[in-house]
Amino acid sequence: MFTKNKKSLSALLALLLLLCFTSIALAVPRQATPPPKAQTQEQIIGADRVIDEADILTDSEEAALDTKLAAIEQSHKVRILIGTMKSTDGAVLGKIANNIVDEISGDADSGTIVLLLSMKERDWYISTDNKMRVRITDTKGVEYLSGEFLPELKENKYAAAFTTFAATTDEMLTYYEKEGEPYNPANAFNLMALGIALACALILGGTIYYMLYEYESNVTFAAEADAYLNHDSFRLTQNEDNFLYTTVTRQTKEKKESSSGSNVSTSSSDSSHGGGGGKF
Repeated sequence: MFTKNKKSLSALLALLLLLCFTSIALAVPRQATPPPKAQTQEQIIGADRVIDEADILTDSEEAALDTKLAAIEQSHKVRILIGTMKSTDGAVLGKIANNIVDEISGDADSGTIVLLLSMKERDWYISTDNKMRVRITDTKGVEYLSGEFLPELKENKYAAAFTTFAATTDEMLTYYEKEGEPYNPANAFNLMALGIALACALILGGTIYYMLYEYESNVTFAAEADAYLNHDSFRLTQNEDNFLYTTVTRQTKEKKESSSGSNVSTSSSDSSHGGGGGKF
């Protein structure tokens, strides 16, 4: 009997000890779970450098393009996105591109640029924020940039066109960082072209000089000027002038194209967005 009561008492003590330790554990304040680290701009939107809704790129082309855009973003502290849509369904492509710029701009120090295509309408549009607008201007900048990739785009060489867009954007941003002003083709100075022009001019000039020298070496001059005259070749007997009529021809002067001479429309530009677009 005593042994049985002893066992019961031991079990009771064990239970009391367990309850005691449990109470102590509950009484000790738990360490607050650290809040999740704030996602960086790269984590939030970095994966959306290429959005191919129209499915015109292969997986490998999309991956290669994303890698190239990521390198440009890191090099110039910008945000770049290339997107394709099946259709705008009646919406204005430029406005859609502007909205995308607003969504992904984040803390891009040097600005944001978006190239958006609508395949059904065959429309393209480049949208920039005001930071990028300083680097790639609405007129000459977008005109030059689009002029580089549009030939490939019109031939449905989409991966090549997007790669050209990325490379040209990289070049224009590099130019701005070096020169402190946006790239303008009219101010570009091509040393190679100048060298070729100078070489051609020297060759042409040398050839003309040599021909004249050879010609003059074979000419024998007469001692008297009278030797050059043939006295029996011409005799003037009468001199008379008669006015007949005057003919006046008028031609319509063709109107000159705009100074840019391009088909880039900037209809979606506003105080917060630059860029331009057109058909392909």
